[in-house]
Order: sequence, then structure tokens, then C-alpha cells
Amino acid sequence: MSSVLGQRKSILTRRSLLQIALLSSPLLGFKNTNAAEDKFPTKPIKVLVGFPAGGAIDLVMRAVALEASKKLGQALMIENRSGASGALAYNALKIASPDGYTIAPVTITAFRAPVLEDVSFDPLQDFHYLAGITDIPFGVVVKEDSPFKTWKDLLAWGRANPNQMMYGAAAGLGNTSHLFVEEVASKENLKWTPIPFRGTTDCIQALLGGQIVFTVDTIAGTAALVKGGKLRILAVATDARLPSWPQIPTMRELGSGISVNNLWGIAGPKGLDPQVALTLEAAFKFAMEQPSVIAMLQGVEQKPLFADAKTFKAFAERSVKEQKEVLTKYGFAKK
Repeated sequence: MSSVLGQRKSILTRRSLLQIALLSSPLLGFKNTNAAEDKFPTKPIKVLVGFPAGGAIDLVMRAVALEASKKLGQALMIENRSGASGALAYNALKIASPDGYTIAPVTITAFRAPVLEDVSFDPLQDFHYLAGITDIPFGVVVKEDSPFKTWKDLLAWGRANPNQMMYGAAAGLGNTSHLFVEEVASKENLKWTPIPFRGTTDCIQALLGGQIVFTVDTIAGTAALVKGGKLRILAVATDARLPSWPQIPTMRELGSGISVNNLWGIAGPKGLDPQVALTLEAAFKFAMEQPSVIAMLQGVEQKPLFADAKTFKAFAERSVKEQKEVLTKYGFAKK
């Protein structure tokens, strides 16, 4: 009896030793299994869009996110946090965990905000820039049934009726459309009244409803209504005429000497792991090369302008300086 028990005990001991050996063996590699599980990304990524659904940034971001998700193997989930010219999203990005699972499109509004008012984020200290995507062309837009057929018509009426000339500042005061009109009006020695809105959708509704005379808004946000016969573009704020509307002059051609060139792209919170950042950068590069994204951008008169992380960061640094100068010039800089 004792012999049998001794054999069983010996067998159990050998089994236990074998199990311990196998569990610790690098061939089974629990570390390798965990590494595979930990390989970024392992879950959906949240994309905080600081502008309303249906606007230029939102539309482009959704198309780009769809293609980037194919490269990453995880969905990019759009979450609109509109308000304060993007500041709500930028604030949320700053305090997000720097694990790569929260990112956001960053536009020129982020570079203006600290100049305009006290905000809780610093665009150069609190963000990790990942990739530039494209720029945003703007145009001078009126209702299709507007009596103004050309910029010259609009300018002449605005000169004769400055107190009635109310125009839409689609992303609020101190932002691109507002500053562009202020620059033009300054050259013409005019003072017109800007009406601020949360975004393109609200602004266009006011234009169609007759609450404002015109707006300077994104081509991406207005192209469908222009093609649908609801709006008309009088001029574009670009360096060259748009391929889809070659008959529409640029504001430079009309004597303003001004155009709008706004690169925008993607950033995460400060402290991102370098490898995670590289993975995200590669995914957005991939997205910008896909036919669906290229076609979508062409449909709204844009083109892929992929910029790597280093280039986009340099653009951000330059823009912060430039925006401080122009906002100070027009008296919008905080005191």
C-alpha cells in the first residue's frame, strides 16, 4: 500500500514540476501572448470633433476615419462636441489619457483660441501632433435667388447700406470667415456686422431664411446646396479658381489680395507613446491615399495634403505666431 502511495506521490510531483516548467517556458510565452493583446489598438478609438455634424471638418473626418480604421483594425468613433469654436473638444483632448484611444481634429481655431480668451489648453504644450490632412477652401456665398449676382453687386450694395449688411461668421467671431470679411471690409473702408454661429449648418439655415445677406463659408459645407440650386458662390477665397467652378473668380482676382489657406489635421494628448503615435500617423497616411477619400475631397474642392507629424507640428508653431499677429491687428486679442 505504501509503495502504491509512493508511486502516486512521485507521479504527482513529476506532473507538478512539469506544469511549472511548461508555464514558465518561453516557448509558451505568456509575455508574448500579452504583448499581442496589448498591441495598439485593441479597442475602438474616440475621435472628438469640435464642430457640428454636417460641417466641413465633420464630413471629411468621417470619410478619413472610415479608411484609417481599416489600417488600424479598430473603428474610429466620431463624437461631436461642438461649441466655443472647437474649444470643448480641445479641452477634452488635453485631459484624455495619453494611450492613443482619444484623438481629435485640430484646426486653426486651436491656434486662435488662446489669443482670443483664457482657455485651459495650450496648443503647443498640450497636444501631440500626428498628421496633417487637408486644407479648407472658403467661398463668398449667397442664396440662389439673391439679387446679388457678383461680388461687385454685393460690395456696391454693402457700401450703400452698411447698417443693413449683416453676414454670417459660421464658426463664431474671431474665426476664419469673420477675419476674412474684416480684412476685405478694412481694405474697402467699410464696417459690416458679423453674426456669429456655432457652425456651418446653423449659418446656412440663417442665410436661407434671410436673416443674413451672405456668408464666407467652407466649400465642403456648402457645395451640395450650391449644386442643388439653393446657394450661389460669388467668389472663392483661394489662390486659384476651383476646378468644378472655373467661372467663379477668386477674391484675389477681384482686388482683395487675400486668400485663406488652412491646413488641419489630427492630434492626441501630450504624452503619447512614440510607437502608438507612429501607428496612428501611418493609419492617417494610408487613409489619405485611398480612392474613396480622394474622391470625397475632390467633391468638395479639396485635395489630400498629408503632412507627417513633424511637418504638422511646425505648421502649428508657425500658425500660433501668425494668429496672434492678425488677431491683435483687428483688436480681437484678449487684454
